[in-house]
Amino acid sequence: MSGGSAAGGSATGGGSATGGGSATGGGSATGGGSATGGGSAVGGGSSAGGNPYSGIDPLADAGPAVLVDGGFQFTEGPQWVPWLGGLVFSDIPADRIFLLSPPTTISTFLTPTGNSNGIALHPSGDLVICQHQGQVVRRQPDGGTSVVASQFDGGRLNSPNDAIVRSDGTIYFTDPTYGGTGTVGTRGVYRVTATGELSRLYSTNTGQPNGVALSPDESVLYVADSQLSEVRRFDVAPDGTTSNGARFTLTSAGGPGGNGGDGIAVDVNGNLYVTTSVGVKVYRPDAGYLGRIQVGQQPANCAFGDPDRRTLYITARTGLYRVRLNVPGPY
Repeated sequence: MSGGSAAGGSATGGGSATGGGSATGGGSATGGGSATGGGSAVGGGSSAGGNPYSGIDPLADAGPAVLVDGGFQFTEGPQWVPWLGGLVFSDIPADRIFLLSPPTTISTFLTPTGNSNGIALHPSGDLVICQHQGQVVRRQPDGGTSVVASQFDGGRLNSPNDAIVRSDGTIYFTDPTYGGTGTVGTRGVYRVTATGELSRLYSTNTGQPNGVALSPDESVLYVADSQLSEVRRFDVAPDGTTSNGARFTLTSAGGPGGNGGDGIAVDVNGNLYVTTSVGVKVYRPDAGYLGRIQVGQQPANCAFGDPDRRTLYITARTGLYRVRLNVPGPY
């Protein structure tokens, strides 16, 4: 890892991206600490007097994406954790979750991790970790770990990739076949209720569901499909069930074109940040294109962080990048 030098490109049209998480297994952790609340995994941004960021272009003053540190094998799953005061992210092949303590201090938080990928924050402060080894686990601040999901209808999950947690504790996660092939017979998106009931809300034999995010009011679930180069949307009912799945946008929409569609993040205005082959592309809630953030390497995922939630952290191949934006996102 080499630390701190500037890299990446300037924002062209603005933009940012965020998304979910990483996976973990057992192992020792350095940098734990007790939870002091935690914060919800998704959220709105409106205050009691309304949303102070309404109508603000998040990319208007965005500078270049800056390299925080490099030399990793393949970075993924960024997630800001308030009780750690920093950002955790996965290095999948290295079987490690690292902790960034801003501005530039990076340490090993957990190893082994089950080749973790996406990491999400539960309202309790627990980390929900997607493991390429075929399961989703939940890790408490004191290190206690339990399995959230590993099988469905008698079949083993493929390779859980990314997760997001609703404010009531409902977990949504994707299960493509990038890290392994299970026996469930399809690639899909799953929901786990706060009481632990697992159901599949979407399946595909041609696509690869990847990044996942919720709108600020939690009424829409977004899923990026890397194979089909699209983002899908689903209406979310108050009980957490979903309906009306449809294409939100192709990641080639808005210039310049981009393939894939990996991680997703959403800011408090509902703007969507999607990592693609040409950088982080940013779309309004109506799918209108706002612009993109260029990154020194092809990005895989992104998430908002720092105490004011206005820094977009981007995991991109062997590096971790960041860019400051005008509009904050949730943790």
